[in-house]
Amino acid sequence: MKFKSLAFALTLLAGSPAMAACTETFNLGVMGSPALRFIGNDFTSSQRFEDCYNFTLSGPSNAFGLTFEFDGSVRRNIDLTSITLSGGSLAHSLSDTSTSTFSFSNLLAGAYQLVVMGDVTGRNGGFLGGGWVGYVGALATSAATVTPPVPEPETYAMLAIGLLAVGSVMRKRNLQA
Repeated sequence: MKFKSLAFALTLLAGSPAMAACTETFNLGVMGSPALRFIGNDFTSSQRFEDCYNFTLSGPSNAFGLTFEFDGSVRRNIDLTSITLSGGSLAHSLSDTSTSTFSFSNLLAGAYQLVVMGDVTGRNGGFLGGGWVGYVGALATSAATVTPPVPEPETYAMLAIGLLAVGSVMRKRNLQA
């Protein structure tokens, strides 16, 4: 019986999507509109990292930001690979691979997580030490601009057909009377 339970658990684990663990987690608090928070981290060894920034939007907002990489090392380099936003009203994660600037529009109030992913490559230590590499940036919010939906041409066509039908029925009633 234990074997069946173990096999079932392994099947569930294999079928579920892989969730990456955060290397470090930071809390940015509640962000209104407008708001500004600074992000960043530095590294003294080669590694792959996923820095998670948790924040809560108090109302509908657009989130946008920028990052700068700094490299004070002759032996290591840093490369930000992507910035991903998840949580809140999002059905799935949104990813932006242009890490120097990023933006996510029309977000609803709720709890979100911004994940900055990248790699620090090169050798550690040595005569001159490793030196620092890292990134700094900012996450800002602005009020979401709600634009009224523009009807499709098909909607106007259906409206015109409906008006013609109502007009036709009214005309027949007037002629019969």
